[in-house]
Amino acid sequence: MRRISGEATVPSADVAGRVLLATTVDLKSNGIGALFLRDLMASQSDFGFLVHVEPPFLMGGGAAASSPSPVRLLRATSSHLPGFHSVRLCWFRQFLLGKRTAAIASATDKAQAECIWVTASSVEMIWIGEQLAALGRDVRVTVWDSPEYLAKNLRLPLALRAAIGKSFSHLLRKARAVSVIGRAMQRDYLQRYGVASEIIRHGIATDHDLSERGHGMYGPIRIVFAGSLYSKKEWNSFTEALEAADWRIGGRPVLLHFMGRFPLSGANKPGEVVFLGEKPFDEALRIMAAMDIGYLPYWFDRSHELVARTSFPGKLSAYAATGLAVFHHAPSYTEATAFLAHYPFGLACPSLKAGEIIHALGRLVTLAATKECRAARQAALRDELSREAMASRFRRFLASA
Repeated sequence: MRRISGEATVPSADVAGRVLLATTVDLKSNGIGALFLRDLMASQSDFGFLVHVEPPFLMGGGAAASSPSPVRLLRATSSHLPGFHSVRLCWFRQFLLGKRTAAIASATDKAQAECIWVTASSVEMIWIGEQLAALGRDVRVTVWDSPEYLAKNLRLPLALRAAIGKSFSHLLRKARAVSVIGRAMQRDYLQRYGVASEIIRHGIATDHDLSERGHGMYGPIRIVFAGSLYSKKEWNSFTEALEAADWRIGGRPVLLHFMGRFPLSGANKPGEVVFLGEKPFDEALRIMAAMDIGYLPYWFDRSHELVARTSFPGKLSAYAATGLAVFHHAPSYTEATAFLAHYPFGLACPSLKAGEIIHALGRLVTLAATKECRAARQAALRDELSREAMASRFRRFLASA
């Protein structure tokens, strides 16, 4: 690879294929999306990748994400003004979409790339991908979250949501290949759009097999949450349950760790919680490997049902790779609930009631110490969450005709 601009690289000549990645993700960041994309590209050493970053219009990029708290709060407040996102997206579509699409097409031609790999992780990228596919370009689409979830988060009016859904349908139907994050999304897109897809999940490689370690029946129970906390109501009920139980399960003390950027508002911050802050990924894995249980909450409210059903949490791969048992605090219909039913190295707790949360935690502590739990985790890593599984599926995605 050689650098040709602040956002793109051109592969050298001796590669099996050239691929332009068009994405909203800043690949220099430590976010899970950036890690996922970097690991995918690293898994295909005989392909050359050109990277074009298209940050969401008027929403800033990596610099904004690392801004001090007052700046983050100001940006968050302005983006929640009524109609803000509707106006900015309509402006983008009317005045900038054609130019941005042409720029990506030009970069593709300059690099002599055979295909364009689009992450449909913003409305802008859905529209750009749709236009590129309509131009006859070989477009490959990766979907992590449903467009309905994106539109809901942006509080878009129904008419604009419908337009985005129509563009997404066009994009998937015209794409040469589609990758999704889980089986529920795969079934949904086959039924709705007649599109077959490849399931590609983040496979994490570690220097040594952390997932083989066992968990004792004595001493403190170490629980960790890693990543971004969106399910605040669920987190609050979890910490309140632990407070009601005096931070003990079966007579053993519970130590709850939070690793990541804690929300500015809406989430309980008990004094018993150990706040570790944000960590580089390798260090985060080492910290998780010293824990016993990974906490994985999802929304219970029905307004988030679609995303809960169809998304697959990236942190589940990290929890498995570091030998954690998983406490999935979520309704019974989530993709992760079905996954843990098939690979029982964790369990789902479909309740916000303190007594039921504590009872489920007690069951999980017992499960975590068993050979069956370790065997299930190893099977999940081998079949679904390993670097090898990720690489082979990604190769099929790139090679599909």
